[in-house]
Amino acid sequence: MPAELVLVDPPAELWRVERAEPALRFSQLSLVDATNDRAGNRFDVPGAGVLYGATHPEGGYAETLAGFRPRAALVRALSTMESDPGRVRPGEIDQEWLISRRLRSFATVSALPFVDVESPFTHTHLTRAAGDVLMQAGIENLDVAHIRGPSRRLTRSLAAWLYSRTDAQGNPLYAGIRYMSRLGEFECWAIFDGTAVELRTSSSLHPFDDRLTSVLELFGMSIRT
Repeated sequence: MPAELVLVDPPAELWRVERAEPALRFSQLSLVDATNDRAGNRFDVPGAGVLYGATHPEGGYAETLAGFRPRAALVRALSTMESDPGRVRPGEIDQEWLISRRLRSFATVSALPFVDVESPFTHTHLTRAAGDVLMQAGIENLDVAHIRGPSRRLTRSLAAWLYSRTDAQGNPLYAGIRYMSRLGEFECWAIFDGTAVELRTSSSLHPFDDRLTSVLELFGMSIRT
């Protein structure tokens, strides 16, 4: 029997860290930026909207703070320079960044199922059904290394393929994608536009929040005082 996509339901509550306004903004990726591996997010759909969330607050913090992780070249360069107390060091988060962000919980409303792209059954199905997408990326057999790999062009192409699947009446089949973060054991969700979401809670970021500090410790980062 041919392998099928593994479909799952999201948890009752999801989390994300985002700018204060607007709340629950779906990311938008232009068709021009779609071919740039450094632009956009991992499962963005060119020309459509995607909202990202995590099963736990730690996942929301990790995905948002990833871009601030100290980079080897910068750490090395600054280690040879004279110390400047006014300079933000690699891995330091400015207080202004905390002030401008919110930790929010939300829920999907009557959502369609999500595709679990971590499952080998899903990989097998996509290798057969989305072969054109894989061959364009030079891939013969899809596996988790590709799903979590550095090529956003590949993962976005797969997201766009799933986004475009419809039933006989032209209705979408899937609400989005369930995946694991590349940064650790954080379960995450990419929610396609057209899926209704509902804001549950919104709170300011606090530097001594245990959930935040655990992620800062994981990444070797700190809050600038």
